[in-house]
Amino acid sequence: MRNAGLLPVARKLASVLAVSILTLIGLWGLTQVAYAQARAYVTNNGDNTLSVIDTSSNTVVATVHVGSGPEGVAITPDGTRAYVANDGGAVWVIDTSNNAVIAKVTVGGDPYGVAITPDGSRVYVTEDNGATVSVIDTSSDTVVAKVGVGAAPAGVAITPDGTRAYVASAGNGNGVSGSTGTVSVIDTSSNTVVAKVSLAGLPWGVAITPDGTRAYVANSVPSVSGGSATVSVIDTSSNAVVANVAVGAGISWGMAITPDGTRAYVAAGALIGTGANAGIVSVIDTSSNTVVAKVGVNDPLGLAITPDGTRVYVANDSNFASASSVSVIDTSSNTVVATVDVGYIPIWVATKKASGGPSLPPAITSGGIVPATVEPGQWTSIYGTNLASGTATWTDNFPTSLAGTSVTIDGKSAYLSFVSPGQINLQVPNVAATGAVPVLVATAGGSTTSTVTVAPFGPWFFLLDAKHVAAIILRSDGSGAYGGGSYDILGPTGTSLGYPTVAAKAGDLVELFGTGFGPTNPAVLAGQAFSGAAPTTNPVTIEIDNLSVTPPFAGLSGPGLYQINLTVPSGLGTGDIALQATVGGVRTPSGVVISLQ
Repeated sequence: MRNAGLLPVARKLASVLAVSILTLIGLWGLTQVAYAQARAYVTNNGDNTLSVIDTSSNTVVATVHVGSGPEGVAITPDGTRAYVANDGGAVWVIDTSNNAVIAKVTVGGDPYGVAITPDGSRVYVTEDNGATVSVIDTSSDTVVAKVGVGAAPAGVAITPDGTRAYVASAGNGNGVSGSTGTVSVIDTSSNTVVAKVSLAGLPWGVAITPDGTRAYVANSVPSVSGGSATVSVIDTSSNAVVANVAVGAGISWGMAITPDGTRAYVAAGALIGTGANAGIVSVIDTSSNTVVAKVGVNDPLGLAITPDGTRVYVANDSNFASASSVSVIDTSSNTVVATVDVGYIPIWVATKKASGGPSLPPAITSGGIVPATVEPGQWTSIYGTNLASGTATWTDNFPTSLAGTSVTIDGKSAYLSFVSPGQINLQVPNVAATGAVPVLVATAGGSTTSTVTVAPFGPWFFLLDAKHVAAIILRSDGSGAYGGGSYDILGPTGTSLGYPTVAAKAGDLVELFGTGFGPTNPAVLAGQAFSGAAPTTNPVTIEIDNLSVTPPFAGLSGPGLYQINLTVPSGLGTGDIALQATVGGVRTPSGVVISLQ
């Protein structure tokens, strides 16, 4: 009934589930609460310094002398370290508690962009002269990998789940009309490039939405060609460009997205060599991918948004003039509310919450408990803001508290498998009540409440992306790509999902995975390890393109993990075919497909 390699695969698929649910139902609309005394870190390329700005007073509180020609800067998730890329071929590490240089890491020529994984364990540094990315282990501050990417890499951003790094490379066509660049997608588990996206323009800055579904890439126009700088929007499930947004003439540099994911800010400066000091920050509505505001600044380069989303800090190089500054934009009005003098030629900005600042209270997004109807033992996600102080994952031990976060449903403690500031994955506890019951999320910053409906059935398929069911095809001949040849992951044939998948054909034995398919015999309680086969007590019916199929097995094969076995019937056609299941009179949501050939 249960393939020996299934559970690791199911965990991988379930980790993708949360983002795909978010895509389906279009969540967000978050409550913002101000941070106290955050800090903005600004690299000054012309005088080899790092300016530290107290954002409560918008004054420079420290100037740190770093290596030659500092460019990119990023802050670790816990706020204790700043990593600064210097033209001289090294990354300097700053202790943010005292702004002292504590390490220098030698990398390749002309390091530029810097990004840090959500767990703080790795730093990804682009190297403009080497067409490479260096990967630094933060525990030892040593380079542990080198990844080849497109020529002239600049910006880099990492997905919220830490599995992919997106690297913008302008290529070798600077200044040439018709030049194009690429975005390389790095699998952070293997540090290999798994996809390359071609863009019409010279990509520079890159940012990823909080739900991980979109990458926004700032593209400059070649200096001799004129025209409008753009922002390309990449669907991270397919790595296809789904929109291009014109944002202003000239150079498009820094890119940042608000914590609630509703707005993208991009710096659009004057063309190099024009002598103009004009520039704007364009504001993009991410729901429509249209520019909804333009804020006048002074030849902007990098920018960053404060953790509470209320301010944007923009580095203005003033076309290499001696007077350089940082503009502070109020995101509620999209107006400049302050200007801070910094060092010569500020390039990049990073922000962080100040140490010792108060923890923010959590908030659950409206409609942010998914699915909205659940059964005891079901896997469920909660979306919101400030749901945890950092990112943490269980060790298969069913904790009721993870990284200082706990959840109760109808007064009973839920079992947490993953927490982050924007998302919690949990197993619903053994709740006896049915109907609407209270949900409480508690952190060091406070608590927040919502409701969820508890019912005997809450069937829901796990998904690989926004629509493809999580499933495997068993390979008795050992020809599969996974599990020592024992199975393939079912999906569109190829690597369009970022890893190899194969469409099923008539006669294939497949296993579908989901949650919430009702009681089993034997019963399996929430919060307990389980392996084996526990069939559902109510029959499950599968409909593929409205053809009803009765699976020979449907039941639990792991804690909260339902497995449905079936042989693909003939005559269903090819491509993505509609898939639904019914149990206890309740159907899975529409919009799910199975790939057939």
